[in-house]
Amino acid sequence: MRKVVYIEIDEEVTAVYDRVKRVKQKDIYLVVPRKAILFQSVVNLRILKSKLEKDKKNLHLVTTDRIGIHLAEQAGIPVYHNIEVEEIKAPNQDTPKMRIEPIQARRNEVLKDLPKRVMEKKITIGELIKEYRKGSKKTKKGVSTELAGVYNYVRPNRKFMGFILALSVGLFLVITYIALPGATVYVKPKFDNIDYTVNITMADNRKNQTLLSQNKPHVIASEEIMTVTKQTKVFNTTSKRFDGVNAQGFITIISNSKDEWPLKKETRFQTEDGLVFRIKEGVFVPPKSIDEEGVESPGTYTAAVEADPFDLYDHPIGERGNIGPSKFIIPGLSEFNQKLLWGESNDSMEGGVTRYQRVVEEEDIESAKKQIQDNLTLMAREDLNTHIEDMNRLNHTNLELMDDQRYLKTDLQELRISDDLEGSLRDKFEIFAQVEAKGVAYDFDQLFAILKKELKTRTHPDMQIRDDSIRPESISFEHVEEDEVLGQIKITVTIKGIQEFVIDSSLQAGLRFSNKVKERVVGLSVEEAESYIGNLPEVNEVEIKLWPIWLSKIPRISDNIEVKLMEN
Repeated sequence: MRKVVYIEIDEEVTAVYDRVKRVKQKDIYLVVPRKAILFQSVVNLRILKSKLEKDKKNLHLVTTDRIGIHLAEQAGIPVYHNIEVEEIKAPNQDTPKMRIEPIQARRNEVLKDLPKRVMEKKITIGELIKEYRKGSKKTKKGVSTELAGVYNYVRPNRKFMGFILALSVGLFLVITYIALPGATVYVKPKFDNIDYTVNITMADNRKNQTLLSQNKPHVIASEEIMTVTKQTKVFNTTSKRFDGVNAQGFITIISNSKDEWPLKKETRFQTEDGLVFRIKEGVFVPPKSIDEEGVESPGTYTAAVEADPFDLYDHPIGERGNIGPSKFIIPGLSEFNQKLLWGESNDSMEGGVTRYQRVVEEEDIESAKKQIQDNLTLMAREDLNTHIEDMNRLNHTNLELMDDQRYLKTDLQELRISDDLEGSLRDKFEIFAQVEAKGVAYDFDQLFAILKKELKTRTHPDMQIRDDSIRPESISFEHVEEDEVLGQIKITVTIKGIQEFVIDSSLQAGLRFSNKVKERVVGLSVEEAESYIGNLPEVNEVEIKLWPIWLSKIPRISDNIEVKLMEN
């Protein structure tokens, strides 16, 4: 058996309970209109449901209010859009005769007596007109005036009809002015960056089965991943053995110094192209002199020089040393002293012959070893990531390698080079190397879920986290400590996101904000309303649109105002 009760829009939960607690039926259907006070909080519905359950009654709601439906689902109350009762009985019977229409706050109607069927024959309009015509004819002939009095036609008063028409138009315009206008308030909420740091323990799943079975909140499983990477790499020989002839000649060393300038044997003299020549013997360059007339003359000294096998850029000089008259700097001096002492050649350098061979020296081999090990370390990281991707496809997981050099360990297992490599004359040589790499992989989905949950619990009560702002790339790690014996790595993880004020009226905070805005802006101009809303702490930007477009003020009915989230 069920009972249908219509609720007024302003009825409190206590008044509703007082009305239904004496109902004898077990199933109670409350027909609640939109924006009823009962739907202001989910607590109201939970209190009403709890009290009726104590009375052994089942509560059902009939409504089309979007917020009410959402709150009823949270309270676990069945919701219907409408109810139709087919059987109609007298109110003193078990099932009252009712007609329920959804979303109309009217009292239950109980019809005690059904209208009796009229047994007399109905008079049709045609018969009525015929009777009227007969009466009119009789009246004209003087036979009877009775019917003429009954069906006498009276012409309506034109002024009265005009007044009624004007009043109707006026009422229509008033109703249209009050009920028809609407305003939509578009709000972009203020936002703020938020970050939170969580201590996470990564436990090796082979060594920490007991710990992982306890499902502690900040402990996630990890596992060691191992790969073997091999490479045979060919290197170019960089060392060169010069077998040619060095160019020779003479240069004049010029000094503008007041003092004599000594130069050691093998002092370098360099051209603009980087060709290096050295003096064969130590010399003393005389200082500048001043004659009787006060004219200064630089000191000069002519010395024999010979070109180096290789230039400044490690290229063989040989024939390139056969240069014409040139100017030389002494690269071992400072820039200031290079202006006091330099060299010049008046004749060409001669005798240079280019001829050299590439030879594998010890520094070539050591450089190649370091290069192949560094290269294998990079390749090992890629091999570990590839191996993890294969595991994810096979096991439908989302493991990820810890991107930290401290947890990527490589061990050089083999390095092969020719025994006669050092000192051999060759342009290229090859080295084979093999490394074993170990890394730590963890379940990224599990870690990301923990961080998102922790971040959302730290938001302001009136704010919410933008889901699209929580991204994997915003996560940063910081090493704390590692226990290799227990197979545990403790790290500090920081996640970042953006929190913004709630504007959506389907949520409790958004509903409070919407009601606050509606109450304060009714009847204001658009400029005044935008100024007020724009200064609220929850608002970053606001725009108000009115309908019809000729309106200049916000409607005075709050129900005609809608608050929406501004797109983008």
